[in-house]
Amino acid sequence: MLQTMTQETRAGDLAYADARDRLEAEIERFSRQSGQTTLEVPRLNFEKGETRFEFLPEDLPEEKILESLRVIKNHIEHIRIHTLDPGYVVFQSLGPNLYDTKHFLSGIKFKFVSITNNFRVEASRSGNFNESELQTCIELFQLFNPGKKESDPTKKLEQLGVTVFPPVQTESNGSSENPWGPIAGYDSIKREVEECLLLPARHMSVFQGVAQLTRGDGAANLPGAILFEGPPGVGKTTIARLAAQAAGLPLIYVPVENILSKFYGQSAQNLAMIFDTAALFERGILFLDEIDALATSRESGLFEATRRVLSVLLRKIDGLDRTGGLLTVGATNRAEDLDHALLSRFDQILRFPLPNEQERASIFQSYAAHIAPEALGILGRESDGLSGRTIQDICESAERRWARALIEKKQALSAPEAEVYIRVLREKKAGML
Repeated sequence: MLQTMTQETRAGDLAYADARDRLEAEIERFSRQSGQTTLEVPRLNFEKGETRFEFLPEDLPEEKILESLRVIKNHIEHIRIHTLDPGYVVFQSLGPNLYDTKHFLSGIKFKFVSITNNFRVEASRSGNFNESELQTCIELFQLFNPGKKESDPTKKLEQLGVTVFPPVQTESNGSSENPWGPIAGYDSIKREVEECLLLPARHMSVFQGVAQLTRGDGAANLPGAILFEGPPGVGKTTIARLAAQAAGLPLIYVPVENILSKFYGQSAQNLAMIFDTAALFERGILFLDEIDALATSRESGLFEATRRVLSVLLRKIDGLDRTGGLLTVGATNRAEDLDHALLSRFDQILRFPLPNEQERASIFQSYAAHIAPEALGILGRESDGLSGRTIQDICESAERRWARALIEKKQALSAPEAEVYIRVLREKKAGML
């Protein structure tokens, strides 16, 4: 039976019944994902004004306790070691405000108890748990109940909603042949991507050697994180995929909607698991699409869950937490909306502009090679402000319109006339005004 709290209620506290429902839902979902259908839900009680969470792990090795501290610090600020004795370890939160001496020692405590062969993990505090505290408890339970371990990182990432494009061994890998065949224009961007991504992947020893000759032993000039910035449709994703293919590396494509979760705290956990699993590849490119949805500037105000996602992102691409063989590439439409701390973590920012007139004509030519140069010049001039993806859409629309005309007029198969492309382009531009 629930008892009335006697101390002040904190902002963000969960009612006991809500916390219990959330705990059961999260454990049930985790059981399905991990293949453990017989997991017992940890105990969660509220008695005498105190909330207590508890479960009994099979073992309690020191390395697991240390990893538990990492999990706790991911969610809760100002953690101190309260007790560090053999068989009894306690971590305590001092609260978000260290100057609030009234509640200095009233923060949540995490106990790890091992007496002979009896092991217990417990979390308790006066009053109700808040969102962060409950999520920490859930992740501690998951840490000690990992379930069946999938050895194939591709399969593990697919379970997390991530697509892995495996490396394709082609004759051009390792050579000087053009890897950008399907992409017309964007010459300056291609050169920059070659210098900061493709060539270092192909010739790592040369880049390391130059850095050591100029800056001494141990120096390196291999990027760990790159940001692609530019409006939609300018080829950010396509160029990343082609660069990975040319370098013979897997591209780990992470759409932002597969990270975000309706469960509080699950988004941060999903992101951390994606990074940790991607690091199982000896080398690879982790592509975070629409990264601005994960890491908006803190100056605009963030929900607590968003802060935790940003914290994980900063830690995972920071120099201290980077994995040597994993290159992180983020893509955004608006770099100015990103948190400043995140921007500083990227070794290089590549800005993808909209194509110029000559590049637009080249893009039209790549989709309509039969058109005369004069018509391509008209298309290039009149498509000002359009992206490569929009030009592709225009060309495909022209093809469909021409195919329909052939069917209706029962004419022999032929390529669309230039006037069809020009007409569709002008209709598209008029619709955008």
